[in-house]
Amino acid sequence: MKSNISQKLEMKFPPIVLIKTNAKPENAISPKPNKGGCVMSFIAQTIAKRKTTCFGRENIKCGGIASGFGWGSGLANEDAIDFQASFLSCGIESAPDREEYLNRLSKMAKHTQEMFRHGERIFSDFETAKENIKNRPIYDSEDYVVFKGIEDLEDGEIPKSVIFTVNPIELTALLQINSSFRDNGACILTPQASACQAIGNFTFREDESDEPKPILGPIDFAGRSKMKHFIPNEYMMISMPWKLFLKLEEVSECSVLQTDLWKKFK
Repeated sequence: MKSNISQKLEMKFPPIVLIKTNAKPENAISPKPNKGGCVMSFIAQTIAKRKTTCFGRENIKCGGIASGFGWGSGLANEDAIDFQASFLSCGIESAPDREEYLNRLSKMAKHTQEMFRHGERIFSDFETAKENIKNRPIYDSEDYVVFKGIEDLEDGEIPKSVIFTVNPIELTALLQINSSFRDNGACILTPQASACQAIGNFTFREDESDEPKPILGPIDFAGRSKMKHFIPNEYMMISMPWKLFLKLEEVSECSVLQTDLWKKFK
């Protein structure tokens, strides 16, 4: 399948899709079993190199990724929630039990310890981080998540998320198309979420809405840092449920893309 929007915009990076499945594709690249770390470097290769990437429950150790890909909360108990809330805010400064937090850090690799010591600072304080963690949309289905170019979508496959990677002008056009058929001002969402959650569980939740909205990201620098080798810094990502993608494709046939105004930016 090809995207009319991508072709009209002459995108450097055509959209990719996220598919949930119980069958692991043979041609996909994946993290090594029991190997932790951010998945965004793999997803960036799907975007830039059009490689199919696959992630399974068995090789994901990060609770944030687990919730992002729809494998439960990824957090076994209240202590795990407190640890993640500390990390996502100000690290050791935010930890309610600093001794226990430092004890967990001591078991990490040295380069990872430093990041966890200072915290990712997505949230300003522990309480806000914990409340946001508890309010994440939680799903639990299928064993694998597969990312591939939309051109590799097979008959009968229905993506859970379609992801555009756009520069500022492409973003402007896509936002205008997305807003053009709505009658209210809240046309896009920017949840305070990690990159994998923005394109995953937060997009899954929009699929349940009668008026789904796209998700703009990544707004976490940890996720961006893993992508910058493949994707220029000025690019953003917009993810959306399949039904919204089809709507935008339809609307784009009679949109700003057919105007002389748009031709000035080609």
